[in-house]
Amino acid sequence: MVATLSPPNMKAFISIAKWYPKDENGEFASINSVFQKIEGTSKEVGRHTLSKALDGKLDRVHIDNLVKLARLCSEWSGDHVTIDDLTVVED
Repeated sequence: MVATLSPPNMKAFISIAKWYPKDENGEFASINSVFQKIEGTSKEVGRHTLSKALDGKLDRVHIDNLVKLARLCSEWSGDHVTIDDLTVVED
């Protein structure tokens, strides 16, 4: 395996907008309503994490929360969503 260095201006973010639930008007469900549904479950992440990931601006995350976000997106979409699917890289 050959290691490669990332370009110095590369940025990576987590985005969940593609899978995030929508309300009856087709708008993104509120962060609070989604948080209330996941609170106390094995997929609970904080409101801040949800908000930043929905905006596609989550650039720092605990790895367990990253796994939880992928599992939530899988649940919301009915498809298998991986951490790679959530990752957006800007070179």
